[in-house]
Amino acid sequence: MKKTILILMLVLVGGLGFTASATAQDVSCSDLVWTDTALELNPNIAEHCLEVVQRQGMQMAKMRARVIRQSVNSTIVQWQRPDGSWSPSERRYPDRGFVAHLEDKEVRISDLPARQEVNVYVASPDNFSVPAAEPVAAAAPPPPPPPPPAPAPEPEPAMLPTTATQVPLLALLGGLFILLGGVVSLVRSRM
Repeated sequence: MKKTILILMLVLVGGLGFTASATAQDVSCSDLVWTDTALELNPNIAEHCLEVVQRQGMQMAKMRARVIRQSVNSTIVQWQRPDGSWSPSERRYPDRGFVAHLEDKEVRISDLPARQEVNVYVASPDNFSVPAAEPVAAAAPPPPPPPPPAPAPEPEPAMLPTTATQVPLLALLGGLFILLGGVVSLVRSRM
């Protein structure tokens, strides 16, 4: 009996821990609220976020960059979008101390070769925040949506200009009379 209760308690505690970790990982890029500083440095940062991950005990936004070329004090990169396409090239000015970790080696950003792809992790406290989840309250059902607006009456068709004349009809009648005169003269000459 005691073993059954102990196993039941372990299952319950394990289930609670699993539920808490699953809800902590439900944060996606669309949930992030970027700071003004982050948006000032990179206005399209929200479009480049691929996922939110836990690294070094904190939430970080993961992005992927491809080095296009290096210049004296800047790096030209493209950012991978969530759909797999790449953004247009952008010039970035990384600090001299920035390094990338490639195959357990630290490589300065300015030393990365062209076409090198690197993961970029942006830490949460300085660059973005995650809004707190709103508690779900048992509230009354939402009001029904308003009825659709009545369709606008169709405008009356505009009057077309009266540019046509009776000249073509008179020409047709004149042609028929000439033809009739020719037929009458032919019939009279044969008689």
